[in-house]
Amino acid sequence: MTRVDNLVTLGERMLRDYDTHDPGTVFAEGLDLSIADAYGVQGHVAHLREVRGERLVGYKIGCVCRGNQRRHGLSHPVYGRLWSTEQYSDDVALSPGDFANLAIEGEFAVTLRRDIEPGDASIPTIAAAVDRVFTIIELHNLVLRSNNRGPELIANNAIHAGVIRASGTKPPATAACTDLSVECDGRIVGCWSGRRWPDDVLQEVPWLVGELDKAGLRLRSGHTVLTGAWGPPLPLAGRPSTANPDPQGIGRVEVTSTIFGSVAASFSRSRPRTL
Repeated sequence: MTRVDNLVTLGERMLRDYDTHDPGTVFAEGLDLSIADAYGVQGHVAHLREVRGERLVGYKIGCVCRGNQRRHGLSHPVYGRLWSTEQYSDDVALSPGDFANLAIEGEFAVTLRRDIEPGDASIPTIAAAVDRVFTIIELHNLVLRSNNRGPELIANNAIHAGVIRASGTKPPATAACTDLSVECDGRIVGCWSGRRWPDDVLQEVPWLVGELDKAGLRLRSGHTVLTGAWGPPLPLAGRPSTANPDPQGIGRVEVTSTIFGSVAASFSRSRPRTL
Protein backbone atom coordinates (compact mmCIF):
# COMPACT_ATOMS: atom_id res chain seq x y z
CA MET A 1 0.00 0.00 0.00
CA THR A 2 1.77 3.13 -1.24
CA ARG A 3 -1.07 5.69 -1.46
CA VAL A 4 -4.09 6.74 0.57
CA ASP A 5 -7.21 5.24 -1.02
CA ASN A 6 -9.46 5.48 2.02
CA LEU A 7 -8.52 7.32 5.19
CA VAL A 8 -11.49 5.77 6.98
CA THR A 9 -10.33 2.22 6.29
CA LEU A 10 -6.77 3.19 7.17
CA GLY A 11 -7.91 4.72 10.47
CA GLU A 12 -9.79 1.54 11.37
CA ARG A 13 -6.68 -0.54 10.73
CA MET A 14 -4.49 1.85 12.71
CA LEU A 15 -6.79 1.57 15.72
CA ARG A 16 -6.86 -2.23 15.53
CA ASP A 17 -3.06 -2.27 15.47
CA TYR A 18 -2.91 0.12 18.42
CA ASP A 19 -5.29 -2.02 20.44
CA THR A 20 -3.10 -5.10 19.88
CA HIS A 21 0.12 -3.22 20.83
CA ASP A 22 1.47 -3.51 17.28
CA PRO A 23 1.09 0.05 15.96
CA GLY A 24 1.45 1.20 12.38
CA THR A 25 1.91 -2.11 10.57
CA VAL A 26 0.68 -0.52 7.34
CA PHE A 27 3.79 1.68 7.25
CA ALA A 28 5.94 -1.44 6.91
CA GLU A 29 4.07 -2.06 3.64
CA GLY A 30 5.24 1.20 2.10
CA LEU A 31 2.45 3.60 3.05
CA ASP A 32 3.51 7.17 2.31
CA LEU A 33 1.38 9.99 3.75
CA SER A 34 1.48 13.75 3.55
CA ILE A 35 1.43 15.70 6.81
CA ALA A 36 -2.18 16.73 6.12
CA ASP A 37 -3.28 13.14 5.48
CA ALA A 38 -1.43 11.95 8.59
CA TYR A 39 -3.46 14.37 10.72
CA GLY A 40 -6.54 13.19 8.85
CA VAL A 41 -5.81 9.61 9.91
CA GLN A 42 -5.18 10.72 13.50
CA GLY A 43 -8.49 12.58 13.47
CA HIS A 44 -10.44 9.58 12.19
CA VAL A 45 -8.88 7.30 14.80
CA ALA A 46 -9.92 9.90 17.39
CA HIS A 47 -13.50 9.76 16.09
CA LEU A 48 -13.50 5.96 16.41
CA ARG A 49 -12.19 6.16 19.96
CA GLU A 50 -14.90 8.63 20.94
CA VAL A 51 -17.59 6.45 19.34
CA ARG A 52 -16.54 3.51 21.49
CA GLY A 53 -16.70 5.61 24.66
CA GLU A 54 -13.26 7.12 25.18
CA ARG A 55 -13.14 10.79 26.09
CA LEU A 56 -10.73 13.39 24.73
CA VAL A 57 -9.04 15.10 27.70
CA GLY A 58 -6.48 17.29 25.96
CA TYR A 59 -3.48 17.37 23.65
CA LYS A 60 0.26 16.73 23.64
CA ILE A 61 2.96 18.65 21.84
CA GLY A 62 5.86 16.60 20.49
CA CYS A 63 9.14 17.30 18.71
CA VAL A 64 9.67 20.68 20.36
CA CYS A 65 13.47 20.43 20.19
CA ARG A 66 15.34 20.66 16.89
CA GLY A 67 17.08 17.33 17.40
CA ASN A 68 13.79 15.46 17.63
CA GLN A 69 12.48 17.31 14.59
CA ARG A 70 15.53 16.41 12.50
CA ARG A 71 15.30 12.81 13.64
CA HIS A 72 11.84 12.59 12.09
CA GLY A 73 12.46 14.72 9.02
CA LEU A 74 10.41 17.63 10.36
CA SER A 75 10.91 21.38 10.69
CA HIS A 76 8.12 21.96 13.23
CA PRO A 77 6.49 20.35 16.28
CA VAL A 78 3.63 17.85 16.11
CA TYR A 79 0.55 17.27 18.22
CA GLY A 80 -1.46 14.29 19.41
CA ARG A 81 -4.54 13.65 21.51
CA LEU A 82 -4.85 12.59 25.16
CA TRP A 83 -7.47 10.03 26.17
CA SER A 84 -9.37 9.38 29.38
CA THR A 85 -8.38 5.71 29.29
CA GLU A 86 -4.65 6.50 29.36
CA GLN A 87 -4.33 8.72 32.46
CA TYR A 88 -2.36 7.19 35.33
CA SER A 89 -1.69 8.27 38.90
CA ASP A 90 1.64 8.83 40.65
CA ASP A 91 3.49 5.66 41.72
CA VAL A 92 1.54 3.51 39.29
CA ALA A 93 2.90 0.06 38.35
CA LEU A 94 2.64 -0.61 34.62
CA SER A 95 3.25 -3.67 32.49
CA PRO A 96 5.56 -3.15 29.51
CA GLY A 97 3.58 -5.87 27.75
CA ASP A 98 0.72 -3.38 27.43
CA PHE A 99 2.87 -1.23 25.14
CA ALA A 100 5.04 -1.58 22.04
CA ASN A 101 8.72 -0.90 22.77
CA LEU A 102 7.79 1.22 25.78
CA ALA A 103 9.68 4.50 26.10
CA ILE A 104 9.24 7.48 28.39
CA GLU A 105 9.82 11.22 28.47
CA GLY A 106 9.90 13.56 31.44
CA GLU A 107 8.22 16.90 30.88
CA PHE A 108 5.56 19.32 32.11
CA ALA A 109 1.81 19.48 31.62
CA VAL A 110 -0.80 22.07 32.47
CA THR A 111 -4.55 21.99 32.95
CA LEU A 112 -6.68 24.91 31.84
CA ARG A 113 -9.36 26.78 33.78
CA ARG A 114 -10.75 28.54 30.72
CA ASP A 115 -10.85 28.18 26.94
CA ILE A 116 -7.99 29.52 24.82
CA GLU A 117 -9.15 31.53 21.81
CA PRO A 118 -6.94 31.49 18.69
CA GLY A 119 -7.06 35.28 18.40
CA ASP A 120 -5.56 35.72 21.86
CA ALA A 121 -3.02 32.95 22.38
CA SER A 122 0.06 34.73 23.67
CA ILE A 123 2.14 33.06 26.37
CA PRO A 124 0.96 35.54 29.06
CA THR A 125 -2.68 34.87 28.12
CA ILE A 126 -2.17 31.11 28.20
CA ALA A 127 -0.28 31.30 31.51
CA ALA A 128 -3.20 33.24 33.02
CA ALA A 129 -5.54 30.43 31.93
CA VAL A 130 -3.49 27.67 33.61
CA ASP A 131 -5.12 26.03 36.61
CA ARG A 132 -2.36 23.60 37.65
CA VAL A 133 1.13 22.59 36.52
CA PHE A 134 2.32 18.98 36.61
CA THR A 135 5.62 17.16 36.35
CA ILE A 136 4.72 14.15 34.23
CA ILE A 137 6.00 10.94 32.67
CA GLU A 138 4.77 10.55 29.12
CA LEU A 139 4.49 6.99 27.80
CA HIS A 140 5.28 6.10 24.19
CA ASN A 141 4.99 3.20 21.79
CA LEU A 142 8.42 3.73 20.25
CA VAL A 143 7.74 1.99 16.94
CA LEU A 144 8.45 3.65 13.59
CA ARG A 145 8.56 1.45 10.51
CA SER A 146 9.04 3.76 7.51
CA ASN A 147 11.69 6.14 6.23
CA ASN A 148 9.13 8.97 6.11
CA ARG A 149 8.93 9.19 9.88
CA GLY A 150 7.21 12.53 10.35
CA PRO A 151 3.82 11.56 8.88
CA GLU A 152 4.03 8.11 10.48
CA LEU A 153 4.67 9.74 13.86
CA ILE A 154 1.63 12.01 13.43
CA ALA A 155 -0.71 9.29 12.18
CA ASN A 156 0.25 7.21 15.23
CA ASN A 157 -0.97 10.02 17.53
CA ALA A 158 2.61 11.27 17.98
CA ILE A 159 3.35 7.77 19.44
CA HIS A 160 1.55 8.82 22.63
CA ALA A 161 0.46 5.94 24.86
CA GLY A 162 -0.45 7.59 28.17
CA VAL A 163 0.60 10.02 30.88
CA ILE A 164 1.47 9.61 34.56
CA ARG A 165 1.05 12.57 36.89
CA ALA A 166 0.69 13.50 40.55
CA SER A 167 -1.64 16.14 41.98
CA GLY A 168 0.25 19.11 40.52
CA THR A 169 0.74 22.63 41.86
CA LYS A 170 -0.72 26.05 41.28
CA PRO A 171 1.30 28.01 38.70
CA PRO A 172 3.78 30.56 40.02
CA ALA A 173 2.37 34.05 40.38
CA THR A 174 5.51 35.51 38.81
CA ALA A 175 8.26 34.30 36.48
CA ALA A 176 10.33 31.45 37.93
CA CYS A 177 13.06 29.00 36.93
CA THR A 178 13.07 25.25 37.38
CA ASP A 179 15.32 22.29 36.75
CA LEU A 180 13.95 18.99 35.44
CA SER A 181 15.59 15.59 35.86
CA VAL A 182 14.73 12.04 34.80
CA GLU A 183 16.01 9.09 36.84
CA CYS A 184 15.87 5.41 35.96
CA ASP A 185 16.60 3.14 38.93
CA GLY A 186 18.26 6.03 40.76
CA ARG A 187 20.53 7.01 37.86
CA ILE A 188 20.02 10.40 36.20
CA VAL A 189 19.49 9.86 32.46
CA GLY A 190 18.32 13.35 31.55
CA CYS A 191 18.61 16.79 33.14
CA TRP A 192 17.66 20.30 32.02
CA SER A 193 18.40 23.39 34.10
CA GLY A 194 17.26 26.99 34.20
CA ARG A 195 13.97 26.43 32.35
CA ARG A 196 11.69 29.44 32.76
CA TRP A 197 8.04 29.59 33.69
CA PRO A 198 6.08 30.52 31.70
CA ASP A 199 8.23 31.32 28.66
CA ASP A 200 10.14 28.05 28.21
CA VAL A 201 7.48 25.71 29.56
CA LEU A 202 4.65 27.14 27.43
CA GLN A 203 6.79 28.09 24.44
CA GLU A 204 5.02 25.90 21.87
CA VAL A 205 1.45 26.16 23.19
CA PRO A 206 0.65 29.16 20.94
CA TRP A 207 1.77 26.99 18.00
CA LEU A 208 -0.61 24.25 19.18
CA VAL A 209 -3.51 26.71 19.41
CA GLY A 210 -2.88 27.81 15.82
CA GLU A 211 -2.62 24.26 14.48
CA LEU A 212 -5.78 23.16 16.27
CA ASP A 213 -7.60 26.17 14.85
CA LYS A 214 -6.73 25.03 11.31
CA ALA A 215 -8.55 21.76 12.10
CA GLY A 216 -11.52 23.49 13.73
CA LEU A 217 -10.41 22.44 17.22
CA ARG A 218 -9.90 24.38 20.46
CA LEU A 219 -8.15 24.12 23.79
CA ARG A 220 -11.01 24.02 26.29
CA SER A 221 -11.41 24.59 30.00
CA GLY A 222 -10.44 21.37 31.78
CA HIS A 223 -8.13 20.19 29.02
CA THR A 224 -4.64 18.92 29.84
CA VAL A 225 -1.76 20.02 27.61
CA LEU A 226 1.59 18.21 27.57
CA THR A 227 3.91 21.07 26.71
CA GLY A 228 6.74 19.05 25.13
CA ALA A 229 9.89 17.20 26.17
CA TRP A 230 13.35 18.70 25.74
CA GLY A 231 15.00 15.37 24.92
CA PRO A 232 14.23 12.19 22.96
CA PRO A 233 12.10 9.31 24.26
CA LEU A 234 14.06 6.93 26.50
CA PRO A 235 13.37 3.25 25.71
CA LEU A 236 12.75 1.06 28.75
CA ALA A 237 12.64 -2.29 26.99
CA GLY A 238 15.52 -4.43 28.19
CA ARG A 239 16.76 -1.76 30.61
CA PRO A 240 18.43 -3.60 33.51
CA SER A 241 17.19 -2.80 37.00
CA THR A 242 19.92 -2.41 39.58
CA ALA A 243 17.54 -1.14 42.26
CA ASN A 244 15.05 -3.99 41.99
CA PRO A 245 16.49 -7.53 41.94
CA ASP A 246 13.05 -9.04 41.20
CA PRO A 247 13.51 -10.72 37.79
CA GLN A 248 9.97 -9.69 36.84
CA GLY A 249 10.74 -6.02 37.49
CA ILE A 250 11.76 -3.61 34.76
CA GLY A 251 12.66 -0.69 37.01
CA ARG A 252 11.52 2.61 38.47
CA VAL A 253 11.36 5.99 36.79
CA GLU A 254 11.15 9.30 38.64
CA VAL A 255 10.88 12.77 37.11
CA THR A 256 11.59 15.74 39.39
CA SER A 257 11.17 19.49 39.06
CA THR A 258 12.62 21.86 41.61
CA ILE A 259 9.38 23.88 41.78
CA PHE A 260 6.63 21.65 40.34
CA GLY A 261 7.31 18.47 42.31
CA SER A 262 7.95 14.89 41.24
CA VAL A 263 6.18 11.89 39.76
CA ALA A 264 7.24 8.25 39.68
CA ALA A 265 6.26 4.90 38.22
CA SER A 266 7.51 1.33 38.30
CA PHE A 267 7.43 -1.06 35.39
CA SER A 268 6.60 -4.68 36.02
CA ARG A 269 3.99 -7.30 35.13
CA SER A 270 1.50 -5.92 37.65
CA ARG A 271 -1.61 -4.21 36.31
CA PRO A 272 -1.98 -0.40 36.22
CA ARG A 273 -4.53 1.68 38.05
CA THR A 274 -6.11 4.56 36.16
CA LEU A 275 -7.21 7.91 37.49
